[in-house]
Amino acid sequence: MQDFLAYTVLGLCLGSVYAIAATGLVVTYSTSGVFNVAHGAVATMSALFYWQLRFGWHAPAPIAIFLTVCVFAPLLGLVLEVVVMRGLRGTSEVTRLVTPVAVLLGINGAATWIWFRNSNRALVPKKFFGETHVQVLGQAVYYHQIIGVLLSIVIAGALYVLLYRTRLGVTMRATVDDRSLLMLNGGRPDRVSMASWAIGASLAGLAGVLLSPQLGALQVFALTLLVFDAYPAAVAGRLRSVPLTYLGAMVLGLSKLYFDWISDAGQRWLVLRNLRNAIPALLLFGALLLLPQDRLRGAIVTRTRERFRVPTMREAVLWGGVLVAAVAMLQSIMSGSAVISLANGVALSLMALSLVLLTGYAGEINLAVFTFAGVAVIAAWQFDVGPTGLATQKSLSVGAVLLAMCVCSLVGGLIALPALRLRGLYLGLATFAFGIIVYQLVILQTQPLNFNIFGGEFTVNLFTNGSLTVPRPHWFGINFAGQRAFLMLMTVIFAVLGIGIIAIRRSAYGRMIVAMKDSPAACATLGLNITRLKLGVFMVSSAIAGLAGLMWAAERRTLPNNADFDGFQSLLLFMIAVVGGIGYVSGAFIAGIFLSVLSVVMPNVFDKLGSDYPSLHWLFVTVLGNFSHYVGPALVGIGLGKNPSGIAQQIMDGFRPLKKAPGATAIWVIAIVGLWAATWRGAVSNWHFALISVGSLFIVPRIIMSVFEDRFAEEERAVAGEDLDLIGIGRAFRASDRQVLDTALGLPAAPIGGVE
Repeated sequence: MQDFLAYTVLGLCLGSVYAIAATGLVVTYSTSGVFNVAHGAVATMSALFYWQLRFGWHAPAPIAIFLTVCVFAPLLGLVLEVVVMRGLRGTSEVTRLVTPVAVLLGINGAATWIWFRNSNRALVPKKFFGETHVQVLGQAVYYHQIIGVLLSIVIAGALYVLLYRTRLGVTMRATVDDRSLLMLNGGRPDRVSMASWAIGASLAGLAGVLLSPQLGALQVFALTLLVFDAYPAAVAGRLRSVPLTYLGAMVLGLSKLYFDWISDAGQRWLVLRNLRNAIPALLLFGALLLLPQDRLRGAIVTRTRERFRVPTMREAVLWGGVLVAAVAMLQSIMSGSAVISLANGVALSLMALSLVLLTGYAGEINLAVFTFAGVAVIAAWQFDVGPTGLATQKSLSVGAVLLAMCVCSLVGGLIALPALRLRGLYLGLATFAFGIIVYQLVILQTQPLNFNIFGGEFTVNLFTNGSLTVPRPHWFGINFAGQRAFLMLMTVIFAVLGIGIIAIRRSAYGRMIVAMKDSPAACATLGLNITRLKLGVFMVSSAIAGLAGLMWAAERRTLPNNADFDGFQSLLLFMIAVVGGIGYVSGAFIAGIFLSVLSVVMPNVFDKLGSDYPSLHWLFVTVLGNFSHYVGPALVGIGLGKNPSGIAQQIMDGFRPLKKAPGATAIWVIAIVGLWAATWRGAVSNWHFALISVGSLFIVPRIIMSVFEDRFAEEERAVAGEDLDLIGIGRAFRASDRQVLDTALGLPAAPIGGVE
């Protein structure tokens, strides 16, 4: 009993700090409607800033605390609201989720760049008042923990009074309920939103400072994940109730400490030694499932700025063939390292392709794509193809691939079943929690698990050596073990899957899932089975993610159990997929290539420039190289609010002039092919081929536009200046409007003429 009381005291102390972090999330969401996924990153940056003041520059603790919690963190919140979050008005919930993800990755990247460029550097924060403590029920409680408890009580009470008993609090909540109505009544929502983000960031900074001593040495992503543990408390309060949030935080803190008590600090159960780390994710998943069912929404598509055009099947097949031909031509002139980078990009594109069907078409969110990749690798590994599994095989069999896809489809269905009642943000959090659970309890498991099923022994080996070796396929008499051959295989798979996904979109089933995304209420009214639709699209998307995960693993050959499965890579991939254009198959390809370029190619280019020009090494490597690696992808995601339809839409808009001048376009294509032939023969260097080809992508459309301006000028003005939904309402129809609408709807283009 004495131990129980002692662990209860410690659990309440931990829960108090979680309450501070969770209430900051509640303030931000309840007043802006944006779930600040970057809350943990703000806490991390604040904790590092406090360490720099207190232990790096030896400032007194009160001054360091004041500057961190009352100056630095609020200013960071203000900058985020003004520069980033204001651009999210009128965007979909997916975009409002992705942009904070980009902020999270950017802040963490900047923190790593500033404090941890030297990987051997250790930053060790200390508790307030050191090791001074008092005895409470026989347990030593540090002054640091007592301060956290007192602050959590004061903050919870103050926030409750602020949100529900003051004019400012009512204005804050009215901002997210109806911004226009608030402005009509004399409110200033911009100022209120700035105040809420400043308060939320300040609470995140305080939580980061209080939690950082638990890590021993500060680590960027470890501290971010530690603040992520507070998410279940915020969800328990339904992201708006401060008392329920505080209660949820207490339950969370007690759960972790009671597990330590029952399992002797987590060491008694070897198989479940990572269960403690998964407790917050389990509680988050449970809290999401226990929430009251979300109401079916009416049509919202007219209130968002995203627009996705559906290509015809003829266009899909044509561009699929062009992609295969282009990759075949490129790989024949590329160096070995460049082929590896391109193969990595195509593998990531395959994984992003699963999100086009699930998120782009159906509007559902999956923040655990890499988790399904891990499930696929384990399933294929367990496939009985030899005495010791795939490790001794020379090729990845078709049976192993099919089994992995079926297992991933089944797992996706099992996850979708309890989450069928969730939508949008709640569904995204549920899948993210699932990813953390699988990572902690399955991926990191290195001990064989023995099961006795119906009297038979069954052993599951999960990364028993800390890594798995995945061979490449040898199918249809073709050996794909070589890097170039495997690149072509993945490209063909991408093209076939892309054509298949577009065929689904243009089918009756595709129209149903898009209708479900636009208005579930209308679909239910018309008799469509929403449950069956959501379950089906989850299972198909999970199967695609499983196939893509196997190709990605085979491309990497040896896969350690901690490689990209921790959840952050899934967030990054989801963000880049949305940036590329989540409603386009081409957007998935752009996302994979873009992610590979930012994470691999650009740092290598800057390293090469730094070696060639030693006097500018500081610029190319220290500044530009680190910036592109750590912060570059995040800046792309932060800019999403300006173009929520993604990069693919911008590219298609830029190439629209080519359709108006087929002759000139054919000449340009022939010239590029001729340049490639010269490069293949060695007459032109790869660098000049790349420079001329990429440059022509920007120059040729502009030249054609200036030469043939009369062919599309009127259409361009209509598309750029108006909302297509308002043509015929805001003004009368024009002669070119029919062609504009046909183009937007993916219908065969009609010649410009009178309106019928």
